[in-house]
Amino acid sequence: MRLIKMTGGLGNQMFIYAFYLNMRRRFPNTRIDLSDMVHYNVHNGYEMHRVFQLPKEEFCINQKVKKVIEFLFFKTILERKQNLDTLEAFRRSYAWPLVYFKGFYQSERYFSENAEEVRAAFSFRPELASAKTRELAEQIKADTLAVSLHVRRGDYLKPKFWENAGCLCGVPYYRRAIAEIRRRTGEAHFYVFSDDPEWCRANLPLDETAVFVDWNKKADSWQDMMLMSLCRHNIICNSTFSWWGAWLNNNPGKTVLAPDRWFVSAPTPHINSPSWVTVPTDLPKKKA
Repeated sequence: MRLIKMTGGLGNQMFIYAFYLNMRRRFPNTRIDLSDMVHYNVHNGYEMHRVFQLPKEEFCINQKVKKVIEFLFFKTILERKQNLDTLEAFRRSYAWPLVYFKGFYQSERYFSENAEEVRAAFSFRPELASAKTRELAEQIKADTLAVSLHVRRGDYLKPKFWENAGCLCGVPYYRRAIAEIRRRTGEAHFYVFSDDPEWCRANLPLDETAVFVDWNKKADSWQDMMLMSLCRHNIICNSTFSWWGAWLNNNPGKTVLAPDRWFVSAPTPHINSPSWVTVPTDLPKKKA
């Protein structure tokens, strides 16, 4: 058995699930371990079933029992802290039949050969969205100039996140990205998705046509990702949430602008899709 640990918010769960789908093609006896999600209250719990109606056929046992099983039987454990730049660790066969994978797999490389199945799995259900979201979805689909712009602040302002990630996509990054998308498209209508819309209004060079999508909270947050995916172009930040909004955008002529690095502590050469355009980030010394 190959067991894959599930953790994180919606964006990270999608990366892990996409990796699981690809792994399952090679090794049918692959399961997702939901044990850590039973009492997980940092985000909105396990969302693959609620958002995408994906089946709950995964492995789930008491955490204490799982720790014992992991210690006794899983002789090969691949941690996310290991240097797994090569995909060989996931494609090879192991002598020991039980292998445990722990990581976020934040790269298209882990599922690109299975991309169509991933897209099919992550099909949004508009009928589950609010009337206000459905109305905006129709507006976006009719808007040939629609550009999503995602700004994550919230938890990124906390010191433990700010120093490594939150400081990267500040005002300079968004000014460059907005100027670049306007240069490429000529004209743009921005749809702004953020947990701090007032900061966006005060700091970003947006005109009066900008639409601030500020009503999808907590368990309804997935509706923002759906709306992002409907835009013609995307400006994302170093967030897996907007990464998936851009990746699920099916517009063949889309332009996606992404930060040139996602973390201060280490480069991320494989996280952005190869066709995306990278925009320089800054390293401010204090909160912007």
